[in-house]
Amino acid sequence: MARKLILLVVLSTLLSSFYLFAITIFVPGNSDFVMYFNINNIGDQELTAILQEAGITPIISVYGKFSLGSALSLSIFDELEDFSPKVLIGSPIGIVLPGKIGDKSLEFLINYMFDANIQIPKLTVNQPSIVTIDNKKLCIIRSNDNIYLCFNKDISMFTKDMLNAKISSISLLTKDDVIAYFKTYKKSFIGELLYTFGDYFGIPIYDEIVITKKGENYSFKITINKTFSDYEKKLVLTRRGILKGLSYLDGANFILALDTSQIGDTSILTGTGDWDLDIFEDFQQIFEFLDIFKSVAFSASFDGYFTFSGIIKPENEQDAKFIASILKNQLSSTGYQVVVENQKINVFPIEIDKTLLKSLTENASFILYMNYSDEESSATLSIKTEILDNGNLSITGEFDNLAWFLEKLEEVVEPYFEETYEEERDEEYYEEEYHEEEYYEQEYEEEYEEEYTTEETATEEVTTEEISYSELEYEIADEIVKIFNACADYIRDQGAQEVTLEDLYDYGYIDYIPDYFDVKSVVMDDGTVYVIIHMDIAQYDVEPSNIVDILYYDKDIYSDIINGRISVILYVEPAWE
Repeated sequence: MARKLILLVVLSTLLSSFYLFAITIFVPGNSDFVMYFNINNIGDQELTAILQEAGITPIISVYGKFSLGSALSLSIFDELEDFSPKVLIGSPIGIVLPGKIGDKSLEFLINYMFDANIQIPKLTVNQPSIVTIDNKKLCIIRSNDNIYLCFNKDISMFTKDMLNAKISSISLLTKDDVIAYFKTYKKSFIGELLYTFGDYFGIPIYDEIVITKKGENYSFKITINKTFSDYEKKLVLTRRGILKGLSYLDGANFILALDTSQIGDTSILTGTGDWDLDIFEDFQQIFEFLDIFKSVAFSASFDGYFTFSGIIKPENEQDAKFIASILKNQLSSTGYQVVVENQKINVFPIEIDKTLLKSLTENASFILYMNYSDEESSATLSIKTEILDNGNLSITGEFDNLAWFLEKLEEVVEPYFEETYEEERDEEYYEEEYHEEEYYEQEYEEEYEEEYTTEETATEEVTTEEISYSELEYEIADEIVKIFNACADYIRDQGAQEVTLEDLYDYGYIDYIPDYFDVKSVVMDDGTVYVIIHMDIAQYDVEPSNIVDILYYDKDIYSDIINGRISVILYVEPAWE
């Protein structure tokens, strides 16, 4: 504690010569990057209080090359577990301490930072002095205004030559409200990462990151600067504002809007059906058809409301009408309505007034928004990407009370996953018990075969009496299966094309056109054919759920009851050679 107090006093003393407002930082012109941090906003709170009382704005800067240099060794991974700046000695980076710092104060500071016990020789302006820390050399250069800590000899040489005007310098003017700043000059790490995952128009050349703080609200802005050919720049600019017009629920706790114009394979998104979430089970069909939309938006509230909005690609307008029909049939029983208008499909709860749907007006290509509040506190997180007028990519965001928000989010989500885990555990336990019982039953059967068989037969008779279907129900199920198989055979034989009852009859796949059946189909861009088969059973004295059970348990076909009709969806994927 005493050592910490001494450090605070020394730091407040040695930093007392810092400029009160913005300062200019100079680093070698051949640096790959430069960054700075405002310690007042991200440092120790006790130190912050002392510095604020002294009217000091301390800025620490880092510059150098994107390389580990001679710091790369097997021992570096062991040392990272208990991180100390001396791990980086040997790497091509430098640290700038702005302000005139006395030699003795600097000596104390370096010993504290590097957990060392060294003595600093008298420093000569613009000349490197070397100190040894655990057999590693650290170069220190005093300029007229700054102290440079150089972690290898090359950075020391670059810095010395810059101070002696042998090479150019990069000047960086700090800002009071910026708590962290980072800029690259020869590489674009974020841009190259996004390039790998699909943002491949233009060539990223450098990144710039700015993080600011106002009160308890943090903001960040990331700019990916690119160079373009005229052709690619025109293509990029056509995607500006691609989310405009999408609808979301006013007052939603969660909003996700994204550009889907380049989606060809939606396996990543359709995979959400494996999450065993009720909401994705109900909306599975939406995820299967995302490639017909050029942009989509999802919104949800903690009181259970969910909405979907998709702007249809012009070439998929006919597909959208059919898909909207499928969605209406699938979702009408779940309390959702599907509205198609102005090249857009909206899905929202029936009990919600349409005026509660708001339109996105931002010139963005991706939006993520989340908020949560209770009697204790509140928190917000928002992220937006936007294509700028010059084609560069901007990523902006705001957040406050993030740690509390993540804690509350975990509390909300954890019960669901615990419930899911318990269900899975119960299922595993049941299966184990079942197999164990089955094993003993087999032994019992071998020992008492005749008696066991008699009892089993009696049990089957009782079961048959409890679950029985009429002959007409079986006939209707057989008729549905006949049409289902005929559609599948027709598409496989004739190729990816739409199918009707008349086609099935004309080509000999059925002997007659049955009454009360309706068949609709659509061919997707990838060659997959979706067919929806409806049979109206209102005129028959049957129980619809019995037909659904027969189809599922006897025919291995999933069906549903929608508006009094039995509905079956068939999809046939293209055969790849």
